[in-house]
Amino acid sequence: MNVLLTALNSKYIHTNLAVRYLHEFAAQRGYPCTIAEYTINQHLPDVLDEIYRQLPDVLVLSCYIWNIEMMLDLAEEYRRICPEVKIIAGGPEVSFNGAEILRAHPAFDAVLCGEGETAFLEYMQYLHGERSIHDVHSLVWKNAEGEITANPVAEPLDMAQLPFPYPDLETLSDRILYFESIRGCPFRCSYCLSSVAGRVRYLPLELTFQRLQKFLDARVRQVKFVDRTFNCSKEHAMAVWKYLAAHDNGVTNFHFELTAHLIDREMIDFLKTVRKGLFQFEIGVQSTNPDTIREIRRTTDTERLLEICRELDQPKNIHLHLDLIAGLPYEDFHSFGRSFDTVMQIRPQQMQLGFLKVLKGSHMAQAAESYGLVYSKKAPFQVIRTNWLSYSELLRLKDMESVVEDYYNSGLFQTQISWMLDQEESVFSFFLDFGQYRVENGLRLIPQSIENRCTTLKEYYFARYPERSTQLALLNDLCLFDFCLHGKPKKLPEWISTEQNLAYNEKIRAFYRNEELLTRFFPSADAADSKQLAKQIAKQLASQSHIQVFAYDVRTLQRKPTALLFDYHDRDLLGNAHYIDVSDLIFDLRESR
Repeated sequence: MNVLLTALNSKYIHTNLAVRYLHEFAAQRGYPCTIAEYTINQHLPDVLDEIYRQLPDVLVLSCYIWNIEMMLDLAEEYRRICPEVKIIAGGPEVSFNGAEILRAHPAFDAVLCGEGETAFLEYMQYLHGERSIHDVHSLVWKNAEGEITANPVAEPLDMAQLPFPYPDLETLSDRILYFESIRGCPFRCSYCLSSVAGRVRYLPLELTFQRLQKFLDARVRQVKFVDRTFNCSKEHAMAVWKYLAAHDNGVTNFHFELTAHLIDREMIDFLKTVRKGLFQFEIGVQSTNPDTIREIRRTTDTERLLEICRELDQPKNIHLHLDLIAGLPYEDFHSFGRSFDTVMQIRPQQMQLGFLKVLKGSHMAQAAESYGLVYSKKAPFQVIRTNWLSYSELLRLKDMESVVEDYYNSGLFQTQISWMLDQEESVFSFFLDFGQYRVENGLRLIPQSIENRCTTLKEYYFARYPERSTQLALLNDLCLFDFCLHGKPKKLPEWISTEQNLAYNEKIRAFYRNEELLTRFFPSADAADSKQLAKQIAKQLASQSHIQVFAYDVRTLQRKPTALLFDYHDRDLLGNAHYIDVSDLIFDLRESR
């Protein structure tokens, strides 16, 4: 019996934790199956062909809000290809309306609802003739006559029974890996499905440490905890953080979703000590409107939350993501603008501007009519309008959100954008007007290269502030610096000048010929045991680094010739190169051959 667990991820770099749990949970109990992962960016006919080549007897589809439409099409099309194959749906996007899914989509034979490990194991036992279909918990199924039956729901699983889901870890070092140490959530936010996930359960710390060590030993790039509120238990959170800090491999980054008001002084003081880049925090602010906060069943003290975020950000060692949601009850256009401006005072590394998605099974879906909440009937079920926000206003926020993603969250323009925003009274107004500028100039849906986006930013800024055109030389260097952070500046906007380097080209070449300097800045050069090898290393270092001379010191914004050495072997999580000020060396270095 060939059972194929099928995932459609949003990007290749992502992995599907659910199918890996099911695979390992069943395989360790003697019921092997197979995993097939694709992405929503692949052509459906190609995915169908690849599935067919594996000749599944049972096709199990992992359904989420980002892939449900493609999964429905996949099921329908594969039913035409192989009418005899059983097709089963599972995942959060089908768990709260299993019977409705079966009635509306006859390609499906059954739905596995809720947590899948126990239910999937029992379904495998049914397939092997060891259990009646009536005894498969959490299964909604239809018989040959089309009658639908909903079996009793399985008891929540003891997390100690969860397997480590990555037996193939050595092949996944370039992927984002997901890890779960908590199930459930103590909070009851009305827009979130975690509010109906039941009591909070924890993976025992001993098991947690063992599994985290596997990631550390494999030196994977990033592990994302999927725990909805990782710090709902201070004892659990601190134990995990301390373990990761004590066993830090200098490479792996760990991402957590937190509730800020649960972070106390002891936690803040500890977090100040961890390696830069070890942790990444995502904190849902959602709104600073007290009426909205109360209506969505949050108990957040906004001032306290923002003060904690400021403290977390102060040492600049933790990558901070803050979230807002547009379309919540009592949040109108101007109120949302105030929320955005308030949160952007912190200048997080990423400012996630999301739009309300009305999830099946959530309180928000039940209360939609009372809020005048109209939302799309197609995934991702996004808000269209509310009693407080019109579709026209939402459209302006969408235009703004695309600018925030392209220019702020991308990290590609961080120096230029920071300089511009420091001069703004309202960051919301800056991005809102920028979004409108791109629409008016026909740029909203046109893909732009980084060079063209940089030019668009410059043109918008000087159209907004024509009196600041005298600052073009400074913006030139800020833009050039941003390019240097991500790679050697080969292809630049036409308006960017690199003439500063011309006067120092020979000194820069002399730097790469100087053995003492190379070994100081690049320890690997010290390993050379011959002049010939040293020359080879010097050539390699020159290709993997770059020295740029600026008319301005881009850190202080003062007009002062500055030479910076960018090391592209040493990058942070966003791909920014480590850089060192080598002004004294370059400007004083004797030109020699």
